[in-house]
Formats: sequence, structure tokens, C-alpha cells
Amino acid sequence: MRKRYDILLTDGKPDGGKWNYDTQNRNRYDGNLPLPEPLCFENDVSDIVGMIKAEGVKTIGRVDPNRLIWPVTKSQAEALLDFFIAHCLAGFGTYQDAMSTESWSLFHGRLSFALNVKLLHPLFVINQVLDAYCHSEGKLSLAQVEGFIRQVLGWREYVRCMYWHLMPEFERMNFFGHTTALPAFYWTGETDMRCMRQAITQSLTYAYAHHIQRLMVTGNFALLAGVSPPEVEAWYLGIYIDAVQWVELPNTLGMSQFADGGILATKPYISSARYIKRMSDYCTGCFYRHDKSTGKEACPFNCLYWDFLVHNRRLLSGNPRMGMMYRVWERMKSTRHAAIRRRAADCRERMDGL
Repeated sequence: MRKRYDILLTDGKPDGGKWNYDTQNRNRYDGNLPLPEPLCFENDVSDIVGMIKAEGVKTIGRVDPNRLIWPVTKSQAEALLDFFIAHCLAGFGTYQDAMSTESWSLFHGRLSFALNVKLLHPLFVINQVLDAYCHSEGKLSLAQVEGFIRQVLGWREYVRCMYWHLMPEFERMNFFGHTTALPAFYWTGETDMRCMRQAITQSLTYAYAHHIQRLMVTGNFALLAGVSPPEVEAWYLGIYIDAVQWVELPNTLGMSQFADGGILATKPYISSARYIKRMSDYCTGCFYRHDKSTGKEACPFNCLYWDFLVHNRRLLSGNPRMGMMYRVWERMKSTRHAAIRRRAADCRERMDGL
């Protein structure tokens, strides 16, 4: 797509000599750049909310009927794009995977809703970012711009292709055979796991969470817990304002839940609390210990992570990207194996009360 539209190329070769600068885009938020106050709108949707209530439609989340914060017109969508370029783009790439209690939006553009309902054309967004980059006099780095364009021109179009190529079979895939019900706290945010409480409460409040919150917190937990993929997909489709099915379903079933067995992604995106600790401040003050895998204080992510790997060894041990995790498990003592799996069983038994 970069070649087709001649984007960030010079004489057919990638600017800077590399196609991808993702290695520079995985930083925890460190305070080096001040966090921008997110641009929000105040759209009156009280008539629509009144109609929904009058018809008895069940809803989740929270909304101020007089102040819908999302753009509903082309001019509002373009204003949000302008705000992103002026105030967020310089830090987007560096902190795109970061999570912080200091801000629900960090340096993200929050443009996916406007793109997915066609208030903004993706090529218009890309060209505006490129124009800002060309006139930034070095204030915008290539890594920031490439990181953003890769999401819009690369991943978004890849997901669109996979949806139309694999449907309708895609939505029925369940590689691991998971059948567990979605835990009750996904609807309320009421859990002692601080990372889950943060991501879910934010989703209920703003109908938004960025890709790492979706992939490595709520999605990661659902996969480790063995939640039924259709239940996970229905939750994502219902809770996020940008969740049009063609873009939501592949990201949920393929990328997040690995329900397709590796058609979309090369490995399950699972992690213990270690990743969440590295990329966020969520573990600070949490009821659970991010550095423990056994005992009542142990973070459920840790024991469920190892239990998932052991339970699915037949399906995953041949994946070259998973071998290191299995080697780590093999180096543990059998007594530790047993303690971890006991803790995992305890978490599964009282899933709703974690």
C-alpha cells in the first residue's frame, strides 16, 4: 500500500531506509512529553437517548445526553484530526502502546470512529499527516508518522481484506474450543484487578479504549480465562463506538482471541502481568501482586497465563514464537507447577469475584 500510493518513499525506497519503526514505538509513558487534554465535543443526543429509553432497549455504559463527546459531523471530525496533528502526533508513535491512569486517551487520535462511519476518508487523514510532517521542520519524527500511517494504511486495510476473505466462516471459528461465559465484571468494571477495572471502566465511560488496552488487558484476560469467542466479540462490538463489524471482528477473533488458529496473526497475544507492569502504572496500588503467581495475592494474569500454555501445549508447542515460554515452564520445579495450577483453578472457580 505504501508503494501503491507512494507514501513515505524516495525513488521507490522507504524513507529512512526502513519500512517499519515499531521498535521505537513501544515505550511506557515517562512524562517527558506533557499529556494533551483530549478534545471532546458536546453534542446533544437527548432525543435519541430518550427514544432508546422509551422503547426499553437495554444498554451498557454511561452517556451524558447533552454532551456526546464524539464527532457527529465532518467539520467536527476534521477538527479532531487537526487537534491530533497539532497536539498528539509528536508523541503518538513513542507512546502508542503505553497505558496510564493519568489519561484515558494519551497521544491517540481517537479517529477510528470518524473513519469507520466515513466522516473521514483514510487517504485524507494520511495526506494531512504527511503534509504536517513535511512542514514540521523536524518537529515531527519519521517514527511517529510511520507508526500512525501503518495503522491506517497497513493494519486497517489488512483487517478489511481478511474480513471479506474469511466471512462468514470467520465468526464461527474457535481454535481452542473455549466455552467459558464472559465474567460479570466486564459489564461493570467491578474487579480487584486494577488493570481490568481501569480498562473496563474507561470503556463504559467513553466507549473507547486504545488497541493495547483491548488486546493486552481485556482481550488477554478473556483468552487466558477461556471465554467463548462469540461472547468476547459481542462485548467488543457492543461497547466501543468505533466497532463496525468488519474492523472489529477480525481484531477480536483473530488478533485478540486467536480463534482462527493463526490465520490473521502468527501467535496468541497473551502475557502475564509482567507486560502490563512494563507498559503501564496499573499495577501500582493493585490488590494483587504483579510479581507473584501463587497464593491468594498472586495476580490472576500470572497463573492463568501458565495454565493456558500448559492446557494448550498440543496446539501451541510447535509454534516457533512460543518455544521460549515452554522452555521457561520446563525449568520450573514440579512443586511450583502444581502451585501455579492450583491458583489458576481457584481463579477459574471464582472468576466473577476476582
